[in-house]
Amino acid sequence: MNSPLIMDEEIAEIYNRQFNTVYRICFSFMKNAEDAEDMVQETFLKLISSKKQFDSEEHEKAWLIVTASNTCKDELRRWKRRQENIKSLFRQENVVRTEEDRVLEWVMTLPVKYKQVIYLYYYEGYRTSEIASMLHCSESTVRNQLLRGRRILKKNSVYHAKSGIVLAAVLSGSLLVATTVYAIYAYGLRDVHLGKEIVLDLSTRDELPEEVAEIDIPTKEVDIITLGGIAGSPEYSACSEWRAFFDGYDTDGAILSEIGNGFAGLGEYELVYGCYTQDMVDKVDEICEKYELSKLTGFYIAKDYDDLCRQAGIGDICRSMGGNVRWEFGSGYLYDDGTFSMDGRVTWQGASSLCVTDYQLERTMKGSFNPVTLNVGRIEEYHEWEYSTRSGQTVLLANSSLKALIIAERDNSFIIVNVLGDFFSDTFEMSDEMLEELADLFDFAAIP
Repeated sequence: MNSPLIMDEEIAEIYNRQFNTVYRICFSFMKNAEDAEDMVQETFLKLISSKKQFDSEEHEKAWLIVTASNTCKDELRRWKRRQENIKSLFRQENVVRTEEDRVLEWVMTLPVKYKQVIYLYYYEGYRTSEIASMLHCSESTVRNQLLRGRRILKKNSVYHAKSGIVLAAVLSGSLLVATTVYAIYAYGLRDVHLGKEIVLDLSTRDELPEEVAEIDIPTKEVDIITLGGIAGSPEYSACSEWRAFFDGYDTDGAILSEIGNGFAGLGEYELVYGCYTQDMVDKVDEICEKYELSKLTGFYIAKDYDDLCRQAGIGDICRSMGGNVRWEFGSGYLYDDGTFSMDGRVTWQGASSLCVTDYQLERTMKGSFNPVTLNVGRIEEYHEWEYSTRSGQTVLLANSSLKALIIAERDNSFIIVNVLGDFFSDTFEMSDEMLEELADLFDFAAIP
């Protein structure tokens, strides 16, 4: 990974020597590559401004670890304070939602096979014979799934506020309404949606006066998705429960402030899950036991693309290495179970023009608790469709004006490709045709 920092020879040597360590620390706190890279740069800027002299490489490494940790914690504290202030304002708002909206939300939380038939039957008005034809199954299967889906809705409704006539209508089979169209493929973005979050809009930081750049940065509301699996899976449920716990824990930052800077001595609980107290460690253990999932262990930074594939036990994902396609590997890391993340850049000759995009590919093994989430902007701005790649793999494609996604479910894992556009030109130009071409470049069959 290239650094935009202008460094003298001595600093450059330290950067090359300690980058992996600093990046690992920053990622463990920030939980996504973009913010981690920002914190890495902040850490080395502090090194440059401090003019620190080190007695040994171990002294150098220790100083950078503590500095990186403190830099990330300071940034997270700022985010958390701002989020809490905005949430308190939101709690004062009287948001009016219809009963139909509430019921539709409950329907969308059903397991996929029940959600599809309930939506098509009650909200779109299709007959069971028509649904059977659309979903390539028997009419009796559709009727059974309708029955079971209604039973789940009835059971779950006791945990919600009373919905009166609308829910009763769904359960009795008499509701036919026109409403917002949701994805009805094998899965859609709403099947991995974890909720909304208020984040800093750092894109405007460079436009702000220096004296207010750190305290008056605008915010925006974004949708968050899980990288672990679709709604109804234990991986999704675990991530959802952890997010709810984390958002409600130490909301004023008092515990973290009392602990102070540096490491809390919690090993991989701290590096992978961001724990800084025993209560948080206990919650991770509780979630793993409850959903029968394994904790992620053995964080490893890959030396190169071949090393990543070898360590993860997968084939050649980027199968189109020659001809009119050029792949550039940026960085990658993985865990003992084969869960991994990689980022890079690909250039290819499309049907109508030369295409280029940067991307992040995340693979989570089924049976593991992966807490990482992805900011996708606003889900309603995406349009989605199912696509069969040239290698015969069915994927979900989602495109918007600012970002695109490729989602694939395999026998042993769940894969999300975060399509970012061209970092060098700071542009995002991804037509639906280009996104399909990009999906064809990846060999998802190489990832079990």
